[in-house]
Amino acid sequence: MLMSTLWGVVSPLMGLFYAGIQVMVPCLPPAPLSTAVINTDEYMGSWYFVAAAAWEEDDLKSFKTTDSSILHIQKGANDILTVTETIRIGDQCQKNTWSYFALSVMDPFLFRTDFDTIVLIWDGKLINCPSCIIILFVDEDEEVSAMLFARNEKTPDEVIQEFKSKMECVYMEEFLKAPLKNGLCLTHLIIDYVT
Repeated sequence: MLMSTLWGVVSPLMGLFYAGIQVMVPCLPPAPLSTAVINTDEYMGSWYFVAAAAWEEDDLKSFKTTDSSILHIQKGANDILTVTETIRIGDQCQKNTWSYFALSVMDPFLFRTDFDTIVLIWDGKLINCPSCIIILFVDEDEEVSAMLFARNEKTPDEVIQEFKSKMECVYMEEFLKAPLKNGLCLTHLIIDYVT
């Protein structure tokens, strides 16, 4: 109860502080989406991986073998988000599933249930793409990456360039675009959700 009350006082002050910093550093992204917004139907469903950016090249190593990836986000009980990724590495499709939860006192952070990853999510307004989201992942090895996802399989080059430019502005200069040479793992995704 005390933490909730304290966070209720501190959170708006942090928001004002962040807004002030944005005036001085205009390329900073707006505040991340709150977990209440993320849990709405607008953000549920499939998202196609477009590109990733990071401060260090090593933070993108896990993406270098990825040809394509689709996230499917579902709302579960107690506001747990189930995220299923179908990923194509070479000719193989793989599936991973994780659960994320939010603590009201830590909003807007999402935590993976094994506590190996922390996530922040922005809508695509930052890059003029209303059908996009940007997800910042911090994993257990403290590797940080920002990933661009879109609702459509095809993302215009100007959106990708805008994402790259915004990430470079915050010094995430390492960049990788999904190659999409071997196709998506749609059949794998559909079969797993039907059964």
